[in-house]
Amino acid sequence: MLAMLQETHFKASSLPKCERGYYTTWFHSPHPDKKAGGVSVAFHKTSHPSVLSSEIDTKGRYIFLKLSEGQNIFTIANVYFPNQGQIPFASKILRKLARFAEGSSIILGGDLNMVMDPAIDSSTVKSSISPAAQHRFIQDLSSLRLVDPWRVLHPGVRDFSFHSLAHNSYARLDHLFVSQNLLDSDPHCSMDGFLWSDHSPVYGRPPVARPLIGDLMITY
Repeated sequence: MLAMLQETHFKASSLPKCERGYYTTWFHSPHPDKKAGGVSVAFHKTSHPSVLSSEIDTKGRYIFLKLSEGQNIFTIANVYFPNQGQIPFASKILRKLARFAEGSSIILGGDLNMVMDPAIDSSTVKSSISPAAQHRFIQDLSSLRLVDPWRVLHPGVRDFSFHSLAHNSYARLDHLFVSQNLLDSDPHCSMDGFLWSDHSPVYGRPPVARPLIGDLMITY
């Protein structure tokens, strides 16, 4: 299993040692000087990824890993969007990802800090992002041939991965996107309940990548 975590709140000067337990291979992008933001990617102890290349942000916003399994090459991307300026950030990060992932299939996970479609992805049916900007983001995803397997499997369903206690509202902020070629007749993507965080875990299983990484989990 592969886990992608956001808001890890690790400082660059005090990264934890993760040599024991179920996840033994870790990649961190911490905030350089304070406990804020941060993303990590962790591989289960039964996984032995062959990492061809990596790009790790120095400000705790993203990790890109290019992995090989036989003749197959995959790019794993874990991204934590800011609370403001999401669309300019998205355009910048997706351009970086396109250059890094050239020739490989992509598995992108992360906290977008915005909803894709307010009508079904937010309990308030509202968004601070304009419809034109949302459309631009969807076009950028389409240019990379990335699809949202949860929405493919649950068209029109209103379910949420984030609960705001301050506003008593819910939203689907947390996503897995995968290259179209990683979907087959039996894709899987689900969300769990709110167990110990204001975000719920998102699980996925890109079938073609299963020999390499097994199941996927985004958690917070």
